Amino acid sequence: MALSKEDVKTLEKTLTDRKKEIENIHEINDQFRPEDEADQEMTGELSNYDNHPADSGTELYDRERNMVFSELQEKELSDIDHALQRIKEGSYGTCQECGEDIPKERLEAMPTTPYCLEHASNHTDSEQERPVEEEVLKPGYGQFNNDNKDRNFFDGEDAWESLSRYGSSETPSDDPQKVDYKDMDDDPVDEEGYTEEIEGFAATDITGNKRGIVPNKKHDEYEDMLQSQEEKLSERRQYDEK
Repeated sequence: MALSKEDVKTLEKTLTDRKKEIENIHEINDQFRPEDEADQEMTGELSNYDNHPADSGTELYDRERNMVFSELQEKELSDIDHALQRIKEGSYGTCQECGEDIPKERLEAMPTTPYCLEHASNHTDSEQERPVEEEVLKPGYGQFNNDNKDRNFFDGEDAWESLSRYGSSETPSDDPQKVDYKDMDDDPVDEEGYTEEIEGFAATDITGNKRGIVPNKKHDEYEDMLQSQEEKLSERRQYDEK
């Protein structure tokens, strides 16, 4: 249902009032804290050397928070200006993607929106905002995991699995199910191709003559299993002797 002239006027007044409110906030902030003001000027301190790092951290956090709020308000101002421009052009209240009328209830809740609910998700970029460093390095080692590409060479995932056995920032206190630091590595052991459990830790040299054991979690589990079997067998023998 298309908006009536009264609805458009009401929404235009809402947009105008919000625009004035944001501009007043910016004016007040500029009076008390110019953007180019140094931290020493803001706090009144001549030097940061004699201050506790936590105090400096608090001041830095406050400034970063204010900058984020300022950026969000700048974006809202831009959205308001675009909405007011659409009112002048007579296209306000129409989805810019499908051309259908935007429900009045949606415009009352979000007067700056140029899209209907169905197509709004196509233009939401908040989930795509990631640190600029990730343009080069993706989160974790996912960029260097080549298992799904049928590649068998030693990659970033294999490097992490090798190093994580020696410990990481995670501790057993982070997971009640873990009792030891060696249990913190959640990556399962790839048992594909194993015909016997012993193949998970048995090894030979390049000629196949010199045999050895690779100490790992599988080896520990195998030793525990053998010990448990020996204890049960010993108990059985004692029972039979009686």
